[in-house]
This record gives sequence, structure tokens and C-alpha cells, in this order.
Amino acid sequence: MRSTHQIQRVYYLIISLFWLSTALPIALMVLFIQSRGLDLFQVGAAMGVYSLTIVLLEVPTGGFADAMGRKRVAIIAYCCLTMASCAFLFAFSFPAMLAAFILYGTGRALSSGALDAWFVDALQKADPQVDLQPPLARAGTFTFLSLGLGTLLGSSIPLLFNGLPTDRNALLTPLSMPIVFAIAAKISLLLLTVLLVKEEPVSTAAASWKRGLSEIPKLIRTGFVLSRSNSTLLLLLGATSVGGFVLAGLEAFWQPNFANMLGGSEGNSLFFGIIMGGNFLVGMLGNLLATPISRYLKKRFALVCVVFQGVWGIAIILLALQVYPVPAALFFWLAYLNMGVLDSPHNTLLNREIPSEQRSSMLSISSLSGYIGAMIGSVGLGYIAEHASIGTAWMISGLVMVASLALYWKVDRRESERQTQMQGSLAEALRQL
Repeated sequence: MRSTHQIQRVYYLIISLFWLSTALPIALMVLFIQSRGLDLFQVGAAMGVYSLTIVLLEVPTGGFADAMGRKRVAIIAYCCLTMASCAFLFAFSFPAMLAAFILYGTGRALSSGALDAWFVDALQKADPQVDLQPPLARAGTFTFLSLGLGTLLGSSIPLLFNGLPTDRNALLTPLSMPIVFAIAAKISLLLLTVLLVKEEPVSTAAASWKRGLSEIPKLIRTGFVLSRSNSTLLLLLGATSVGGFVLAGLEAFWQPNFANMLGGSEGNSLFFGIIMGGNFLVGMLGNLLATPISRYLKKRFALVCVVFQGVWGIAIILLALQVYPVPAALFFWLAYLNMGVLDSPHNTLLNREIPSEQRSSMLSISSLSGYIGAMIGSVGLGYIAEHASIGTAWMISGLVMVASLALYWKVDRRESERQTQMQGSLAEALRQL
């Protein structure tokens, strides 16, 4: 059996390469899509279709991972993501871009919760008393570090190929080259997952693909029943949905917003990488801060979320008011710093409420909640951005974020009540002794 340290090393390597490959085109992706002729509403609609794909597939693929094995599903997911990157490279129209986003959404739905569930279960099997918050925080740190480095590398790549044509009908352009490098990174990710991730075979009954597929509806029903019956889970899923709504608006429109401030994107690709790379690096800092902040607040993880959910929303409201790139970048970074602090406390609360045998399904339901919010945000905020302004769309999302801290406040109240009841029961048991 592997030790917890060995499990963490494998997981951190895999997720680092996963997010590095994801980040390579991310700083310029919307600009790349616009270079192929799409407007802001079409960008939002395409991202909405991506979110809708995940909404439709998220829970079935989570059940699939529980029934068939997390490693096997992760490998299928990485194959889909590699093909999606190829589809983006060859997309020259709105329908072709939609098809690429559908394939990309399929891969993300398959990948969501698969290796995460493997990681948590493997840790708990190696050490049943393991404290999940520190390794989850470290995972978030590696995630943000990989996103930051990938973004900076991806934004530098066009500068190395500035001799390529910039015509919208050209296959290889400075803006498309990060996607080429992302394809190579995803192939490496696939090979390392095959070689390094070790998982015990699922039971003989589930090992049959046909039997495994037949198990999925039962797992989905059980997952939704658990969600409805657990009020804390419902509150956490609601907070996840709000986060998806807000993040969709940030990811879809920050590039056009800064391009407007800078007078265009030509020659400024590295600046976009610095902005987005800085986002992920401060997100990594947020994950590093999460553990000492949680300890200072006596591991009241919901209270940590209350504070930083509110500050996140305020940062977005202030971002919406900016007209110059430097202060806008500072508030943009502040939003991601708060998101980084929130990540591991939220995930710790979530995993406390989930039984091991349903972990992939429930993590997929959690991701489903986020993507429902993202779908609404992509289309709704995209319409507002196209017909009013990006600032107006961000102002609305910031106000929604501030209001949503009430969800975490209720979770904190329930956690406090539960702790009080446990202490009362322990005191009563001691008196009886």
C-alpha cells in the first residue's frame, strides 16, 4: 500500500500537468475565439453551451467513475480533452466552435471528481485519521501555481511566433500556437496518468462495462436523495452555483475588457499573461493562507467562507468601476486571492458530508451546481455585456456574490449547533459514567 506522501506526490504531479495544459491557451482564448469572427454574445453563448454540456453529463459521468473506476474514467476524459483542443485549432465558424466546446465540456465532465475522489479515498485508506484540509489546500496551491505558470508560458508563445500570419482564415497564427502546445501537454498528461495512478480493481460485477453502466442511474438517484435530505449540502451546492455564475462573467469578459483599456491586443499578449498569471499566483497564495486562517478561526471553515465570499464580491464590484488597467488588474487579483482562500475550506465542508461510496457522484453533483451557475452567467451576463457594458455585467455578479455569503453563514450556524450537541452528548455520557 502506498503512503499518504506517495499518494500526494502522484496526485499533485497529475493535477499540475492537467492545469498547466488547461492554462496554456487561457490568457488569450477569448481573443483567439474573437479572431475567428465571434462577437461577445457568441462568446458567451459558446461558453454557455460548454456549461450546458457539463450540466447534462456531469452527474452521469460521476456515477460512471464510481461504477467503473476513477482512473479509467480520467483516462477517457483526457482523451476527450486532447481531441477538443484539436477541434478548437480547426474551428473557423460559430458552429465549429460550438462543436469544440461540446467536446471540451464532455471531457471536463468526465474528469470532474474522478481523480479527486481517488485522492480522498486513497488518503483515507492509507490513514483513516488523516486531516483532509492541509492536503486539499496543497492541491489547490499546485493547481494555482500550474495555472499561473501555464498562463505566463502560453501568453509568451505568440511572441515567439509573431512571424505567422494573423488572417482569420489561417490555421497557425500567433494566437493559435498556445493551443498547439496544449495538445502536446495533454498527451503527456494522458501517458503519466496511465503509468502512475494505481487503483484497486473494481468488483467483478462492476468490472463489466455493461453492468457498470447499469449501476449509474442508481448512483445518481442516491446522490440526489442525499443532496435533498442534507440541508448543509444544499447550502454548499447553492454557494457553488453562485461561484460558477460569477466566475463565468470574469473568465468570459476580462480579456475584451483589458483589450479595450489597452487599445487592442496586438503586441500585448504578454501583458494578458501577466494579468491572468498573477490571478492564479494570488490564488495559490490564497490557498497557502487558508490553513493558518482556518486555524486562527478554530477550523470554523464556514466562517472563513463567509468572510472571503463577501470580500470576493466587493472586489468584483470595485473591478467593475475601473477605467485604467493597473487598478483593474489589482482588483482582479484580489478577486482570485479570495477565491483561493475559499477553495479548501469549502471542499473540506463538502467532503465531510459525503460518504465514500458516493464521493465521485456527489462531487459531480457539486460541479453540476457550479456549471448551472456558469451556464446562466455565460449567457445572461454575455447578453448584458454586449448590450450594456462589461462593467454592468460585473457589477451585477458582484452584488450576487455579496448576497450569497448568507449561505455560508447558515452552514456556520448549523456547524456550531452540531458541535454544541456533540459536546452536550459527551458531557451527558461522562455524567452517566
